[in-house]
Amino acid sequence: MTAAAGGVRPDEGALRGALVCVLGVCLALVATAAHGECALEDQDARDLQEVRVEAVRGVDLLQLHDGRHIRLLGLAAAAPLPETATVVRPLRLHEGLRAALEQRLDAADRRLMLRPGQPARDAAGRLRMHAWLPDGPLLAADLIAAGAAMARPGPELGPLDDCFDAAEAAARSAPRGLWLERPAALPVAALELRERTRPAGRLRLQGEVVSVRTTSRHWVLELDGPLDVLIQAVDREHWPAPWPDLEPVGLVGEAVILRGQVYPWRDRLRMRVRHPLDLEVVE
Repeated sequence: MTAAAGGVRPDEGALRGALVCVLGVCLALVATAAHGECALEDQDARDLQEVRVEAVRGVDLLQLHDGRHIRLLGLAAAAPLPETATVVRPLRLHEGLRAALEQRLDAADRRLMLRPGQPARDAAGRLRMHAWLPDGPLLAADLIAAGAAMARPGPELGPLDDCFDAAEAAARSAPRGLWLERPAALPVAALELRERTRPAGRLRLQGEVVSVRTTSRHWVLELDGPLDVLIQAVDREHWPAPWPDLEPVGLVGEAVILRGQVYPWRDRLRMRVRHPLDLEVVE
């Protein structure tokens, strides 16, 4: 068992949170979508425009080389967590989606094929566009199927919404990306001290606290590996009960699970824990 404070992150994707699909049905949906109206070859060439992307301005906002700004249709950045899980993913889930979008655009030499959506503009006056990669996949459906995003229905449902739904159903059933269950904790002792370049995402680590250093400003938990955990007083002040009463010395000898960004610090590695859900004591 693990002890953790706080609640479960709210379901930011309620519109799609109830979607349930067994594997066979999901595969059928994907097959139908792939051979229906999802692929570039299924589109009327008269409705398409080839463009180059100058920059990614958000998870679904692109600046084109010709100066226009467009909004990609079908993407929602957030995904619900399982009801029984604590927070194990970055709170800023959009960062993963933006990185996946950048990666696909770079692989396609920043080229896209666009088709206007219905309605043609959003409330802010930006052009709403469906986008395909030059080799055929519907870009939003590709990102959703990889688990990088949720499907977002438009104000006027169209055939391509079925493509997004099928892609999300497949990602849920796999599960992939945002739909993964809690990942296994990596032993702290497995961290490589000399590996200075690390991915931008958070790690889930498990180790034993071997000593604790305390000051009026912070605690530093030394683990059985090259990692120290920093817990600052300014962060602890906002933790809900019973964590404000936690005595750091009581953690010595305890196995803990931690979540956060690992970074080099002097001759060791360090992780700053800012929230009680990112520190679990294994019982």
